[in-house]
Amino acid sequence: MRLVLVGGGTAGHIFPTIAVAQQVAAMAGSTAKLTAVCGSRDLDRLLYRDADLELLPLPARGLVGVDWWRLPWRAWLLIQSLFSIWRDFSRQRPAAVIASGGYVSAPVLLVSWLQRIPSVIFSGDAALGWATRLMAPLTSSATIAFDEARHQIWRTPVELAGYPVRASFAEPDASRGRAEYGVANGEPLIVVMGGSQGAHVINEALRADLARLLPKAHVVHLSGRPDYRSLRSERDRLDASLRPRYHLHAFVEHGFADLLAAADIVVGRAGATSVAELSAVGTAAVLIPGTFGAGHQIATARAMATAGAALMLPEAELSSGGLVRTLLGLLTEPKRLRALGAASKSRGQPDAAARIAAIGLRLAGYSSTTNE
Repeated sequence: MRLVLVGGGTAGHIFPTIAVAQQVAAMAGSTAKLTAVCGSRDLDRLLYRDADLELLPLPARGLVGVDWWRLPWRAWLLIQSLFSIWRDFSRQRPAAVIASGGYVSAPVLLVSWLQRIPSVIFSGDAALGWATRLMAPLTSSATIAFDEARHQIWRTPVELAGYPVRASFAEPDASRGRAEYGVANGEPLIVVMGGSQGAHVINEALRADLARLLPKAHVVHLSGRPDYRSLRSERDRLDASLRPRYHLHAFVEHGFADLLAAADIVVGRAGATSVAELSAVGTAAVLIPGTFGAGHQIATARAMATAGAALMLPEAELSSGGLVRTLLGLLTEPKRLRALGAASKSRGQPDAAARIAAIGLRLAGYSSTTNE
């Protein structure tokens, strides 16, 4: 029984796909042959390297928000991806497809629909992206993480299942996370991140006020690769007493759940994976939603803020020192931090990956009672 999982382009699609694949393998064992369809960039291969999955890279790239002169080439890549998937599915037809949305999923789900292969698409945003809105009506089932997204899918049955997080988030160890960075219990710890590629606007806002923030808290900064070198130079220019309190990394893969659990405050974007992981550990967050795409991060951040599960800080407020003011203010309100963390934790769906895996197996016709 072959199942195809689709997740590529960003860590926000890849990590949940791996989480679902692990659950499928746990439920179906050797019965299931798993293939992951991903993007063709180095990031995709890097993040899938430890997953026990056959990889099928596609050249597809996003179409939304692209300069007009790039569109013909992007359209050609999409057509190439369609032909590639058609050939692959014709040679070895999957029993079902499980897709995380995003541009990589579009050609796969279109071919699945044309070949009458059952499929499920899962999303973690309050405002769904174009690929999910467009492809969901072609699928057999869809799952969401925010009830606000329910009305954005038509014709297809929708289930509120949450968004998958990595297995390491099942039992994160805050003490281990603090020990890894040499932060003693009782010392404030702030984690600043911007997704797998980093967020330049967040990096610059932190850079401007590092000297004000570091006397009050340790800062673990996941900058992404583009800004890492310049920030490393910034760290070297810090006062010797502050430098050990600034922990700079381009990216953290191992121990990430422990780090988030150890933090008093996490600053980051409002991508589906980031929000799901924050809810898994129950950490207070300041969400700075990206203004790209169709504004899906803004809707997600607003939904979290409305639920009292995070603070929403618009990008426009960063240039005036809004980030450090917000962080320093929160550090003086431990009761508020606990309330934000508790509200976030209450929204968590730790079994999301298992629920989505079960839907995929059901669509594939798998039954544990008949395959024991």
